[in-house]
Amino acid sequence: MKGLSKESELLFISQELALPDGGVAVTREVTLPLNTLERQIFVVTDIQAYVEGQTFSQSSAVANQDIDWSWSISSQDLDAVLVAGATGNIGNPRVLAAGGWKFAAGTAGVPVQYEWGTNSSTTGTPSDYLGIIATPDFFIRGQYLNSAGIGSGNLCVRVVGYMAVASADVYAALVTQEVNSQ
Repeated sequence: MKGLSKESELLFISQELALPDGGVAVTREVTLPLNTLERQIFVVTDIQAYVEGQTFSQSSAVANQDIDWSWSISSQDLDAVLVAGATGNIGNPRVLAAGGWKFAAGTAGVPVQYEWGTNSSTTGTPSDYLGIIATPDFFIRGQYLNSAGIGSGNLCVRVVGYMAVASADVYAALVTQEVNSQ
């Protein structure tokens, strides 16, 4: 990319975040070792995320039981409250990826499943560019809800990318966008 010079091979940053039951949003700040004086940035090439939680089985199913979770990866901390299926506005340049899953056992016991994601970034296939993190941190956020009150979940995230140095004008624009975007 113009205005950037690659400084490292691919780096893999893995994090796990415990999600309590009850739909309470949890956020973790992940610090990157960026040297801001040298205009270092992190170019994200892939994001993989999944939530592991209480296994849903017919023996534990009750009428109208819902299990849902949602997650997002962003370059800044966003709203504290998540709504299932609305983990972050992907139109916001601070949200790098988001997704979720919902399983509902209806009154007739017929399961309904939904899965959503904002883009193909969570396929495990690296691309040239998904986003750039110009400040030395990013945020993982998730929530887990089992209406039967069973268990909790874990959000597992792997962010892949490389360190690069940006030209002064590109760096200034990236930092300004990341800090001032609404």
